[in-house]
Amino acid sequence: MFVEISYPISAEDTVLDPGLKGPKVESRSRISEGKSSNTSYIELFAHTGTHIDMPWHFNDRGRKILDFGIEEFVFNKVVLLDIPKEANKSVLWEDLILFSDQIHQADALLIRTGFGEQRKKNPDSYVHDTPGLALETGEKLSELTNIRCIGVDFISIENISRARAAGYPVHHALLDRDKPIILLEDANLSVLRNENIKRLYLFPLRIADLEASPVTAVVEITDV
Repeated sequence: MFVEISYPISAEDTVLDPGLKGPKVESRSRISEGKSSNTSYIELFAHTGTHIDMPWHFNDRGRKILDFGIEEFVFNKVVLLDIPKEANKSVLWEDLILFSDQIHQADALLIRTGFGEQRKKNPDSYVHDTPGLALETGEKLSELTNIRCIGVDFISIENISRARAAGYPVHHALLDRDKPIILLEDANLSVLRNENIKRLYLFPLRIADLEASPVTAVVEITDV
């Protein structure tokens, strides 16, 4: 069984910083206008909706989307952790210590804070008050070479306002290491249960010179 953890992308469903252009589908041809087919152009910010960040996002020497083999977007040891957090309350390293054994076995770590509920209820808070990972959390997780992906149910791996002022230290901690951690942001983790996760698939748009991409994020679960 497969469960999609990506949010749909549309002008109505997507939450972005107000300074960014929202997703747009532009008509090239429409049957309703007498054309032979329906064809479209897409205008899309690379970090729209459920997406992954690549090392080139904050490092000019970092890898881009096409520098990763497609197999690097498949994860076989996925751990989902419930770490409840309110607005502006960071995910601390102490929050994760109780799950140390699980974390040390994982190649993908999904952190569900419950803050994803604000995406529809309060989009402005979802953008500006995201919990994010504390810097110590990012640094400690970057030391664990088994982890290749971290996914969160908020819009950015670190609080955007604090990160911008500090130079995005959590992104750097996770993306700059020799074997970078793929960051899955703005994921819909509310649809998952805590058990029976078999694999995680994150398939981006395979477009040259991209530092990020929306993904179709799918979790494979085993039958009970």
